[in-house]
Amino acid sequence: MRGLLILVLAVLLIPSPASARLEAGLGLSLGWPSGDFQDEVDFAWGGGGRVGWSFGEVSPAKATVFLDVNYLNYGRERRVEPFSYTIPDVFVDVITDNYLIHFSPGISVGLRNGPFRPYAEVYGGLTYIATKTKIENRSLPSVPIAESTNFNDYTYNFGFGGGLKIRLWQSKDSVPAVDLREALLDIKLSYVKGGEAEYLKKGSIERLENATIRYGTVRTATDIVQARIGVYLTF
Repeated sequence: MRGLLILVLAVLLIPSPASARLEAGLGLSLGWPSGDFQDEVDFAWGGGGRVGWSFGEVSPAKATVFLDVNYLNYGRERRVEPFSYTIPDVFVDVITDNYLIHFSPGISVGLRNGPFRPYAEVYGGLTYIATKTKIENRSLPSVPIAESTNFNDYTYNFGFGGGLKIRLWQSKDSVPAVDLREALLDIKLSYVKGGEAEYLKKGSIERLENATIRYGTVRTATDIVQARIGVYLTF
């Protein structure tokens, strides 16, 4: 896996040859934990995106090297508290989010042209898993008043899967200034094998007397099945 990461990162960082085409996508993600992770977490939601370069300009198939970033929230708690002991008549929302982020370079292979384009992909990289608590204004949620990371950890991920791109729009001529060629609907499903990590889940923070807290961390693998639907652009 280390060799795959080095290869993909090298291709992403070097200047692209004339035959390579820039691609980028953004979409909504859903996740269903698997294995031991499923015993602790029921469901995850979020979104992600990717950027990459495709090769094989004259062939019916193309290979794309990419960097994918995916955020999944696997538990949110919200409660109302006084702003402080000295200001008990002003209330704020206290929100605790449990989430993970996959940073995954990879390679995909699929059809270059046509209204329907199936593809397969493999990727691997780093997973950041954390719990963060923030305070927001109740009447106008916006930038947090204050926030703190309660707990975090890192592990690896390795995933494989596939999907289908459906052409929504195609330009006969390049769009001025951006050279946009196509817009496609991208639907994909993948399995992510995640390494072991220590993390908090919903209900893991116990609030005690004397303004103290206790963290009930768990440690499992972080395997997850994830789906994403979004828009994919080729340039």
